[in-house]
Amino acid sequence: MTSLSRHHVPSSSALLMRILERPELVSAVRDLPAPVLGKLIDRIGLEDAGELVALASTSQLERLFDEDLWKAARAGEDESFRPERFALWLRIMLEGGEEFLLQRLCELPQDLLALAIHRLVLVLDMDALAARMVGASEEASELEHALENSMFEEWEEYRLIARDASAWEDVWNALLLLDRDHHDRLRELIEQCCAMTTEFINGQGTLYEVLTSEEMLENDVAAEREDRRAAEGFISPADARSFLELARRADASDERDPITRAYFRALEDPRAEKPGGREADEHSPARDSQLAAASAGVSQLVELLEAAQVVAPANQQPLAILTAGTSGKAKRGAAKAGKSKRTAPLFEAAMSDLRERDAALFSQRVEELGYLVNVLMAGGEHEGRQPRSMEALETVLKTCEAGLRSHFKTKTVKRDQALSVLQQTAADRLFRRGFATSPREP
Repeated sequence: MTSLSRHHVPSSSALLMRILERPELVSAVRDLPAPVLGKLIDRIGLEDAGELVALASTSQLERLFDEDLWKAARAGEDESFRPERFALWLRIMLEGGEEFLLQRLCELPQDLLALAIHRLVLVLDMDALAARMVGASEEASELEHALENSMFEEWEEYRLIARDASAWEDVWNALLLLDRDHHDRLRELIEQCCAMTTEFINGQGTLYEVLTSEEMLENDVAAEREDRRAAEGFISPADARSFLELARRADASDERDPITRAYFRALEDPRAEKPGGREADEHSPARDSQLAAASAGVSQLVELLEAAQVVAPANQQPLAILTAGTSGKAKRGAAKAGKSKRTAPLFEAAMSDLRERDAALFSQRVEELGYLVNVLMAGGEHEGRQPRSMEALETVLKTCEAGLRSHFKTKTVKRDQALSVLQQTAADRLFRRGFATSPREP
């Protein structure tokens, strides 16, 4: 394998060529965890990553869409669907060939496709619309003028009108391919989109007390996405905000809050996938064991991505650092020349002792800390943006430290006392105590 210097990070195009020039690395792309593949595509740039996208499985694409097609206006806010991004994915998937695009469109959930198409194309049943306009000459004239100035195509009894002119060609090309080879599939999508358009038109000027079909569809698609992500260790921004709001109330109760109970209950579901979290998927213990049994190509590809700084090395991942019992700040501090090794904070010292005394309980506390990292990344804010994983980890450790010390009335606390509290108290409960007493919010 061509070596990469840690001091020389290859350009995006050079990295792509290093992968594509080796057949074993090309084959390994399909076996990458979706979060790692997503980081690689981000590094290359979606517009230039067509050859990588063409290698992705439907399962990988679905997870990539979960991440890429949804975005919050601000850190910590709820994420909303981005139809323009879906149109770009259509264009990139077509670069992999018509058959590749058709296969992926037929395998993806229909509700996701219907939501995307509806947000990009207004579908009208012209016969039904004409009947509605009888006797409403002024409204009919305004509608006719609007339609004349829009990009549109006729498909059977429907007129498809572009909502986003810049995306129209990509969407229409994909629909034509579906019509050619999967006419019935397209018919179902068009009818579903037309029904939402009709409801929207009929509802203008009225007060709704219930959600429209379009809003319900987006909620359904979002709920399915949240279920998939919850099984992987993610937490929704809404749940993260709820947890942080509960923590702000300085509740002295030692009971676990309902948000956290639901989170871990979902992970314990035998039907759920192994938890991973945002960046834990890259180097969780489960993933490491999978890589050990995987092909040499996967291992070589991951090594290449680490060297190219697409993903962090295993020992720099949050859960790996937690498992080692040392925070990123501590590692950096100990690495500075001329600096003596610092005394570990009380919470980190207690975690280190717990690792030696009770490996199973230590693992449980690490999972709780990973959950708290995800909470801050989903519902927190750092300098106007989403916190990075290491920033969230350091905040979690600092807050748990405050929560641990709140159990004692004196500043001087022995390690065995701290260990005793940690053995009896979940990390999320320590975090809540520390969060409530912190002078500044994380």
